[in-house]
Amino acid sequence: MRRLLRPAGGFTLIEILVVVAIVGIVLVVATVNLMPDQAQLARRDAAQLALDIEQAREAAWFGGLPTAVSLADGRLRRWRFAGTTWESEASKDRPLEGDTRVMSLHVDGEALSPAERLVFMPDGLGTPFRVALELRGHRWAIEGDAAGAVKAVER
Repeated sequence: MRRLLRPAGGFTLIEILVVVAIVGIVLVVATVNLMPDQAQLARRDAAQLALDIEQAREAAWFGGLPTAVSLADGRLRRWRFAGTTWESEASKDRPLEGDTRVMSLHVDGEALSPAERLVFMPDGLGTPFRVALELRGHRWAIEGDAAGAVKAVER
């Protein structure tokens, strides 16, 4: 009776090299997608800032009190008008991301100091504004129109 010889179990060198190459390609693709570049980070920062400003505008509309934001000293601060003075809403304050710089602030076409408050009234009427920013070396603007829409625009 003849015995059949079975080959030894295991993988060939070619099979191992193919698997290593596939794993390497997957790691490179994942790293590129999971590690955003400065332009992508600037886009994310601008979108977050636009959302914060939009939330302040909505807080004025739905809360029935004037609400404002200021972008001074590397921080976004939210304010509520309480009778005769502005009070900071400390729970809504946060540092601006990265090396964000406010280049200019325009409200209804008039230039204001970047440290001044951007005020939203509870009447639901929006005043056009534009906040020019430099985020991570990229120029962006947060714009609001008379209809109340707020958006981030790359410049």
